[in-house]
Amino acid sequence: MSGSDDSRPDGPAPQPALGTWEAIDSVRVVREFSPSPLEPWVVERLLHAGRRAGSSKNLQRWAFIVCRDEARLAELATLGPWAGHLAGAAVGIALVTPDPAPQDSPLSVTWDLGRAAQNMILAAWELGVGSVPATVYENDRARELLGYPADWHCEYILSFGYPADESVLAAPKRAGARKALDELVHEERW
Repeated sequence: MSGSDDSRPDGPAPQPALGTWEAIDSVRVVREFSPSPLEPWVVERLLHAGRRAGSSKNLQRWAFIVCRDEARLAELATLGPWAGHLAGAAVGIALVTPDPAPQDSPLSVTWDLGRAAQNMILAAWELGVGSVPATVYENDRARELLGYPADWHCEYILSFGYPADESVLAAPKRAGARKALDELVHEERW
């Protein structure tokens, strides 16, 4: 890993292809990946994107465990009923935080982790890399497989890879997929 946010062995990484709104508005969940590996600079870019997320009091209470090994990804795919996509991913990134369960633990860590995850997802999307989160249901087994400390917790693992079907990169939005603003927004009071 280099210290720079945008380096790669053969020079600087390409400039973003998408503007912020375009990335937010066009990102799609990708569950099926091509067998092509992600270049090391791409993985590093994703990790920098997560690292650059804002965090409560700048505590940065997270760690990222990068998994590339096919056998390890296949094992991680069994940690939840909807985690199967990990088995086909080029890379899985486990998002690990101090355990938020104890009563004196601030829940802001969950907000911070969501920001880091979304940064990674959007950074991947602008590079033509798909992603999808997996919720971890078997926490003790996740700790066994990933080796993080007993007082830390892994609720999510992100799958990343080039889409098996590249047309998903330009797929139109599905009608009715998002609620209308007037169903969600209240001015001043509920």
